[in-house]
Amino acid sequence: MVIIKYFFFDCFILSINLSQVIIDFFIAAAIAFILIIIVTSYLRFQDIINSLKESNSLDNDIKVENLIRIELADKISKNLRKKNLFSVVHIKLNIDDKDFNLNSRFINFLAKNFRETDSFFKHNDSELISIMECDDEFVNILVARCINLIVEYFDNFSIKDIYIGVCSFPKNGVTGEELLNSAEEALSKASQGNRIIYAQNKDDEEVYNEEQKNFDKNKNENSQDKKIIDPLTKVLNDKAISKFLQREISELRLKKEPCVVFSVKINNIFNIVDYFGDKIMDDVVSTVSKIIQDSLRDFDIIGTYKYGEFLILAHCELDKFSKIGHRLIGSINTKKYDFKNQNINLSVSLGAAAYPEHGNNIYDLYKKTQKVLVYCNDNDISGYMIYDTKKHGA
Repeated sequence: MVIIKYFFFDCFILSINLSQVIIDFFIAAAIAFILIIIVTSYLRFQDIINSLKESNSLDNDIKVENLIRIELADKISKNLRKKNLFSVVHIKLNIDDKDFNLNSRFINFLAKNFRETDSFFKHNDSELISIMECDDEFVNILVARCINLIVEYFDNFSIKDIYIGVCSFPKNGVTGEELLNSAEEALSKASQGNRIIYAQNKDDEEVYNEEQKNFDKNKNENSQDKKIIDPLTKVLNDKAISKFLQREISELRLKKEPCVVFSVKINNIFNIVDYFGDKIMDDVVSTVSKIIQDSLRDFDIIGTYKYGEFLILAHCELDKFSKIGHRLIGSINTKKYDFKNQNINLSVSLGAAAYPEHGNNIYDLYKKTQKVLVYCNDNDISGYMIYDTKKHGA
């Protein structure tokens, strides 16, 4: 009797195990079938794309506009997965010759002399569109290369006759339609004086317009204000410097160019005043201002926002700033100064923050330079430091 019970129990367990195996098999088979369908569809789509690329002309059954949109859809799907960037470049050749016509040989010439990842399409008789895989900072290099190839291909053709509009994914659009419209809008703004136009980020454009209104509103007041220049330091005063810097950062944002904002503070001001008096301190501040101006370039912006403290915008990348900081500190901290027969050892501290790494407006950048100065003061540091969230706080 016991043997029969064990027999039925074993059969029951075996039945359960077989059922689970069968279920797992069908699940695995279903997943494999779905993956095969997806891969096959994708490869078929790639075959269609590649065949269309090879026959890029107006004689195709498919319209060029649709071909460009198919290519953009392919680029967008790939780059969303890989998190890569690409640009759409709309090129117009301003030629008065009515018989001029962009032919397939010219398109093939460009494609042959460019990278495999880039594509070229004839848009109409005098315009073409290119899709170039690159970061924003390198697109200008590829555009210049494209211009040189165009001039090389056509005899007696001038660079001045080439107008270009450029937009970037995903900054200026996340669909093919948005990108094509952005590139076309940028091209429409191109002129003889400015032949290459980069599409503006919508958010940046709104911020810039608002800041420009505020700046223009106060422009007349500033032009009539004789105190726009601080009489002691001969640099922009506290009212002017913030306006000038915010406007400059707005313009750099549109141009996609970096900068570094830094504050310079003369150390131990109160000790100098206590020992040598206010007049000597004025000479110290004036001398330091002169050294700062001599150490920087004409297009850098310098102002004073507080007695003995300066706010500066340097047109450079963050990794290039160390040379400026080292030169400035070396020009001040390593020398002795003779003020009216009084020998004074001067030292300054410098706190730097960069756009766009540490902020996108002057207020945020200024606050971070001040955090660096506070850190230098608390730790008795005379030198330059670049803002660091871990060290100086968020």
